[in-house]
This record gives sequence, C-alpha cells and structure tokens, in this order.
Amino acid sequence: MDHPQQHQDSAKALLKKYLQGNASPKEKEQVEYWYSTLHSPAQSPLSPEERAILQQSILHHITRQTAPVTPLYRRKWLRYAATAALVAGLGGWLYARYQPARPVMVQTGVGTTRQVVLPDSSLVTLNAGSTLQLSAHFGQHNRTVILDGEAFFVVHPNAARPFRVQHGQLTTTVLGTSFNIRSRPGEENTKVAVASGKVQVATARDNYILEGSETLQYNNGNGLAVKGHEDTTLIGQWQHAMLDFNGYTLKAMVAELQRQYPVRIQLHATPADTAHYNIRFRREDIHNILDVLTGLTGITYKHENEQIIIYSKTYAH
Repeated sequence: MDHPQQHQDSAKALLKKYLQGNASPKEKEQVEYWYSTLHSPAQSPLSPEERAILQQSILHHITRQTAPVTPLYRRKWLRYAATAALVAGLGGWLYARYQPARPVMVQTGVGTTRQVVLPDSSLVTLNAGSTLQLSAHFGQHNRTVILDGEAFFVVHPNAARPFRVQHGQLTTTVLGTSFNIRSRPGEENTKVAVASGKVQVATARDNYILEGSETLQYNNGNGLAVKGHEDTTLIGQWQHAMLDFNGYTLKAMVAELQRQYPVRIQLHATPADTAHYNIRFRREDIHNILDVLTGLTGITYKHENEQIIIYSKTYAH
C-alpha cells in the first residue's frame, strides 16, 4: 500500500504540471474535477475545518496576488488562483483523502448562479435554485448528468462519448454545443434552446433534432412537444442578470422571483389565471419588477408580516 506522503507528493506534482500548462488531458480532467467539487460540501471528503482552511488559503492567495478581472474570465482566473493555492501546501492532503467513489452534487441557492467545470472540460452555469448531479466516474464510460432546474451548457466535443442531460421526463444528447435547459418540478413546460451546434431531445413519444436558434417546448402534463425558434443572443440571458419570462404564467413568474430574491412571496390566484406572458427584465429591485407586472398583468401586491402578498386580477379580495 502506498504511503500517504507519496500521494501528497504525487498530487503536488500533478497540480504544478497543471499550473505550468504541461498536464496531459487526463491530468487536466482530474485537477478540474477536484476544483469543481470544492463547492460541494455534502460531497467533499474533507472535514469542515479542512475545507475552511482550504477556502481561506485560496481567498488569501487571490486577494494578495491577483487584480480584478472581467466576469467573462472569472472562472478561469479563479481556477488558476485556486490551483496555485493548492500547490502552495494544501493539495497534498486533498489528494490523499479524496476518494471519488460517490456521485457529486452541485447546488445553487436563492439569487445565486454558479459555474462548474466538469472533468471533461465542459462548462455548466447553474441558475438559482438548481441542482446538477454527476457520477463519480463521469467521463470514463459515459458523460451523463442529471439536472433539476435551469442551466446553460457549453459541451466539450467527444464523439466517442456523447454528453447526455437527464431532466425530468426528457433526455438531451449532444456531441459538442451550447444550449440551455429549463426543467423545474411543478412547471407546466420543459424547454430546451440551442445556441450553437446540434442536440437530440428524446421524449417518451419521439426524438427531436434541434440546431442553433431552435427550441423545443415540452408540456409535462400531456406530453406534447412543440418546436420553435429563438434569437440566439437571448438564449441563456439569465447568466447576464436578466429575467426572461418567456411563455410564463403568473404562477411561474412568482416562483422564479422567489428563486431569484431572498423574500417570501405568497400568490393568491384562481384557475382562470392561465395567461402566458413574454416579459424580460433586468435583475433589479423586486419592487420595480412588481410595479411593472402590476401594469402588464393587473396584479396588486402588498407587504404583510415580512412577506409580499400578490393578488391576481381575477382574485377577489
């Protein structure tokens, strides 16, 4: 059996190779896998104390040795800063204790988004209130992930191992492309929108091929699927602080507001409130958004007991 010190030395050597740009594709996948799981406390083999030390070290390295960068490059910058911090002394015991035998789960809370680099170098951006799961052996035999919520994917091409996203009743398969999936429990529809490339979406009844700018809207109740088109510049705009209520009912809009803002919202509506709306907002103060919705949908709202109560136009009060 190898001595723990040998594992530590091996990890440090691997991390240094990665930072210097000399790592092989497999070695890059391993390091980026470690990095992506740092944000998953429930799945990490580290103790809370060790995680705190690691995160503090990374933060210390970043604040001392890096300058502000634009959001476009933030993921790559943080990845290299974190790697440098690991090489500085913490990577050894991370490697020695890390046993990738359990599935990995990445979650986002209210009003937060997160970028995750998968072991195959694919990039996933999760919207608020979303969960992404992948097996501990992702990339070895298949590239399958499970999505609950909304995410934008930029998939690294690999014809030998198609990338699959299981979401609700559907499975989306790609070879290399960028696309957005919205699949939230309780919502009327699931939507797949392709920004570039090509995907295949499998339903219980049929398979659909989507190319750039094409969308598929699947009714979770009756199983009907409708293809459409969308401006590619609008696909995944939530990544840029936009709220895109495209085809949303009042109930769906309120549910999304609760995911995006740390407030309690109670909706009073009737079965007659079935209208669908196409409204886009910049993510700003929630009261500004509610004021606009008041004019467009006829709702009224008030503050009561530290929550916002919304009344639909058809609700008598």
